[in-house]
Amino acid sequence: MADNRPTRTDLAARRRRAGASREAMAAGLGLRPDEIQEIEEGRASYEMVDHYAQWLDRIEAWPAEKRAQQLLAAIDGATRFVP
Repeated sequence: MADNRPTRTDLAARRRRAGASREAMAAGLGLRPDEIQEIEEGRASYEMVDHYAQWLDRIEAWPAEKRAQQLLAAIDGATRFVP
């Protein structure tokens, strides 16, 4: 059976293109940075990878201003991402 999980490069590159650090993604999703790394390296469950990929889809679709506001709020610890 083929592994349909996105590759680490796909997810990490998408995160970087969105302007997010691992720490910002972790804070925004309520995860730890090491869990984000596990997801990006393909060591997490399919469900976690899928959840992460869905959030990347949302983040990439946000206008730049909303993306910046959400990432800054997550980094500052004020809030998790809001769809």
